[in-house]
Amino acid sequence: MFSVVLLLALLPQGAQSSTPQDALAQLNEVSQRYADAKSYHIEAVEERTSSNELTRHWDKTLLTAIVAADGRYRYEGRSGFGSAILVSDSTTDWDYHPYDHVYTQQAASHSDPQTGKALGTQEMQVYGAKLLVTRISHQADRLKSATYLPDETIVVNGTNMECYVVHYFVAPTEHNQLSSEWTLWIDKTHKLLRKSLSTQHEVLSLAGSHLPMLHETTVTYALVELEPQEPDRSFTFIAPADAKLVSEFPDSFDRNSPPVAADLTGKPAPELQLKSSDGKLTPLSSFRGKPVFIEFWATWCGPCVELMPELVKLHADTAEKGLAWLSIDSDKDASAVAAFLSREHSSWPNYHDEGDSFGRAFHRVGIPLGVVIDAEGKITFYKSGYGIADLRAAIAKLGPEFSSVAPAAANAGGANSK
Repeated sequence: MFSVVLLLALLPQGAQSSTPQDALAQLNEVSQRYADAKSYHIEAVEERTSSNELTRHWDKTLLTAIVAADGRYRYEGRSGFGSAILVSDSTTDWDYHPYDHVYTQQAASHSDPQTGKALGTQEMQVYGAKLLVTRISHQADRLKSATYLPDETIVVNGTNMECYVVHYFVAPTEHNQLSSEWTLWIDKTHKLLRKSLSTQHEVLSLAGSHLPMLHETTVTYALVELEPQEPDRSFTFIAPADAKLVSEFPDSFDRNSPPVAADLTGKPAPELQLKSSDGKLTPLSSFRGKPVFIEFWATWCGPCVELMPELVKLHADTAEKGLAWLSIDSDKDASAVAAFLSREHSSWPNYHDEGDSFGRAFHRVGIPLGVVIDAEGKITFYKSGYGIADLRAAIAKLGPEFSSVAPAAANAGGANSK
């Protein structure tokens, strides 16, 4: 026994493992750092490969997300399918399509005006940039365990980085039938995610044939700064000489458009018996006398996830003014919902839609579904795939005490051709 201890003591310092004991705790710690960041600058390269023995498809996307604590932002996404840049200096919002040499300009809203809204073909490329931090923040929400692989040194932008390597599996869900395997490289010095690799195996059914496919996605985080001192120029847009200002893009389409649902606007809200995790029942009618906002959502719904930080901001602006908030999720895993809401610092009550009874009562077809009910119990706003500006406008109509949350004017000086 003495000889073993002596041998360990004589090992070079670098040969002794400095890996923490609990991989999932490590991953949760990293995720929480991103969730708590009020500002950040992240640049990432995403490479996706789909292949089998006789075919291979590869594509690459360049992503940039720069966000300031005061609401300014710059998102960029560029791939072989399109490119878009979204910029706000808190006074003006710009949306620029470099390949088409056109851009829009409007008065800045309280938040990213694209959030939850229909996106055109070009904006689809920037969608990943807008979700960079959110995806990392919620990386561990559904996990029950994770393991360490041997430490590795990787090269990022010419710099060697010693990394912990965390490995885990994600089981299939109702909304994603494919299991996935993940490997994450976490910078030991700064406890930041610097690289991820996910793999999925799928059997495609095409014209009666069954084709095995392997999907691999590698994301390298070339730059990661949390709470940086970002220069003002990051949040300004100077139109190139060949760019034309337009009122709207001609190729826009509603990426969130759900099947047509019944419009309950103007109708009395149906009664619900909301059951909390401790079994307590709260009738929806018990809120009568004050207006209510209800969010139907799920953690697996991309637009819902994108909306959540904006809803948290809006809740802070309206809760003290008398608007009651509650949300209803369609998840199967209650622990994943709780972890998600905790990281987003959501403080309103959330209820699980057991058996989809709440959704049926409100004729829910797609999510996110936002519902505003006035103090008399009448539905004044009912919309699937809504944008945060839509919701702000609806809440502002509830009374003068809510007028301050109305979205900014639609245009800043109109659109003039160059």
